Amino acid sequence: MQDLRRKLFQAVALLAFTVACGTAGYMIIEGWNFLDALYMTITTLTTVGFREVHELSSRGIIFTIFLIVGGVGTVLYALSTGAKVILEGELKEVYGRRKLEKKIKDLYDHYIVCGYGRMGKIISKELKAEAIKFVVIDKVPIEI
Repeated sequence: MQDLRRKLFQAVALLAFTVACGTAGYMIIEGWNFLDALYMTITTLTTVGFREVHELSSRGIIFTIFLIVGGVGTVLYALSTGAKVILEGELKEVYGRRKLEKKIKDLYDHYIVCGYGRMGKIISKELKAEAIKFVVIDKVPIEI
C-alpha cells in the first residue's frame, strides 16, 4: 500500500509540474496573466478544447502542441494511477481482511509464540518441523 501511495504522490507531483510548466510557458511566450495562462493550460491538458483565451502566436501554437503531447499523457497517467491506488488499496484491504479473519477463525489447538527474537525463532523452527500449528506475535511483521 505504501508503494501505491508513493506512486500516487509521484503522479500528482508530475501533474502539478506539468500544469506549472504550461502556465509559466503561456505567461512567458504569450505574455498572458496567470489566470488566463492557467485556464489555457487546464483546458489543453483535459482536452476540453473549450476556447482559446487569446489568439496564439506561432510559438504559442508550437508550445501548445508540445503541451498536448506531453501533458495529456501525464494527465492519463495520473488518473490511472489514482484509480489503481483506490481500487487496489480497497480490494487488498477487503480481501486481506477476509483472508486474515478466515485464518483466525480456522485456528484452534495452536500455540502462540510471543516475540520473534532469538528464542522465538528457535521455538518457531521446532514447531514448524513438527507440523504443529502456531502463531507468532511480534512488533514487526514477519514471514515464517
